[in-house]
Amino acid sequence: MNQPYKTKLAHMLDNGDKLEFESFVEASSHDDAVAQAKVRLHAVIAALATAETIDIDKTKVEMGAHQH
Repeated sequence: MNQPYKTKLAHMLDNGDKLEFESFVEASSHDDAVAQAKVRLHAVIAALATAETIDIDKTKVEMGAHQH
């Protein structure tokens, strides 16, 4: 039986940058929710790769932050 999940995925780059993705899915298990979120993330990245511009709806900038 499916239930709603909120998924959060993160891809860490070699330089310390991080790409985070959050989605809501209806899934039968944790593993199914992650699999669905990965498919959605791939579709979003493909769409952004071909977009002329990327709209940013939310930002957070911290002055004086140090990378850990």
